[in-house]
Amino acid sequence: MVRSFFVLAALAASVPAVAATVNLSQKDVAELILRQGPAAQEVASKYEQLYLPYLQEVSLLDWTVTLETGFAKSKSESLSSQGDFTNDQYRTIATVEKSLITGTELKLTASRTSQKTTVVSPNILPQVNEDLIGIELQQALWGNSFGWGYRARVRQADYVYQSTVGLRANELEDVVLGGLRQFWNTYVSQESFRSAMAARDRYERLVSAVRRKTSLGYANPGELSQVQAEFEGQIQSVKRASTDYLRNLDTLITSLSLPLGTEVNFSVSRQIPPVPQLSSLPVDDLRAIKAQEFKTKAADAALSVAKSNEKPLVNLVARASSSGVDESSSAAYAEMTSMNKPAYYAGLKFSYKFGSGVLDADIRAKKAALTLEETRLRLAKSQERDKAVDAERRVGAAYAIAQSAMKQQEFREKAVNELNRTYNQGRTDIRTLIDNMNQLFNAEVASIRALGDYQIALNEWAALRDELIPDQPKEENK
Repeated sequence: MVRSFFVLAALAASVPAVAATVNLSQKDVAELILRQGPAAQEVASKYEQLYLPYLQEVSLLDWTVTLETGFAKSKSESLSSQGDFTNDQYRTIATVEKSLITGTELKLTASRTSQKTTVVSPNILPQVNEDLIGIELQQALWGNSFGWGYRARVRQADYVYQSTVGLRANELEDVVLGGLRQFWNTYVSQESFRSAMAARDRYERLVSAVRRKTSLGYANPGELSQVQAEFEGQIQSVKRASTDYLRNLDTLITSLSLPLGTEVNFSVSRQIPPVPQLSSLPVDDLRAIKAQEFKTKAADAALSVAKSNEKPLVNLVARASSSGVDESSSAAYAEMTSMNKPAYYAGLKFSYKFGSGVLDADIRAKKAALTLEETRLRLAKSQERDKAVDAERRVGAAYAIAQSAMKQQEFREKAVNELNRTYNQGRTDIRTLIDNMNQLFNAEVASIRALGDYQIALNEWAALRDELIPDQPKEENK
């Protein structure tokens, strides 16, 4: 039943001459929500930002290239150079730095300095060039020993991100589940509207029948007024049902990002599908549990980082360089590359922070965080088991209720048909017929609602088993 039909029937209003028509099934709703629904786009945008912290940790291993060039003019004196002179220097320095996951810091330096000096002194050359190339290495021996602390930081960032991957899928699943609930709520309100119109038509026919009996003198006093009052009540029910349906339809269209005024056909079977026989799913395979496991691993890695930070830093430092100095730039370069005048250095670098006690406090805090995440993991496993049992139980109950509601509707229809005949024969009181007609309307609405509740329960069960939407491929996560 298209939307324009209900608008015309309920509100006597017209729809645009040209309107798109969409056939919607549960599968169509899920696909539209994931592809273009605003709530799904919001989730995707939020989780896209959560990859940055991991990249920021890994970026510590990036190459760093620095290039500096400039001119300096100086008349300053020192113990090694005194007098009235002026130095003009042109200097270019290039450095390449790289950190390794082994806790190693590498630095390569290459520079050229050209100096012109205005001075009256036989010991100072008026023009000289200096070329220099060198390498420096620092290796962490204690405190981030051979990169242990750094690798723990990377693991922590990776585990935190991996925990969000499952939560992202679960949040998208919640969005899809909400859309499916709205799909069934809209369908139920549509069918309830149809039932309200059918009940109104039944009362309209009854009013005509009672009016005819009254004109012939066969009706009891007050019968016509009773059915006319019930007929007016059904008119009110139709108005309320139409408003409820149109509100739900607008909400559904908005959640699917469909154009305003889109006509919707619901591809729904009134047959009640049987309860599926599903194999038991290990709780450890659920996305929520895996996400909590990653959080626990991240807390353990954070504790490792805190322990590494507490230790003093002891680094092995080694430097080697070669230089060349000459009036000719080519001669200075040749002297540098010949390695005839090298310089070497080897030593240990020690540093230690103390005084505030913050490092000890950080370790205690990280231990508490790890304990908290381990407790949450145990609790989550118990809760997921309880949810799975409850979801299966609710599906079974909803199936039984839906079947019973369908049978109840059949019995109500049969009762109304029989009572309608006996009333026309004068063997049934009008109040009994009215009560059963109202109960038939309630049974029709209840059976539609029961069908929707059963389908929603099936979707909730699938969502708890992580089967409503598939997992995101790992290559798409990063």
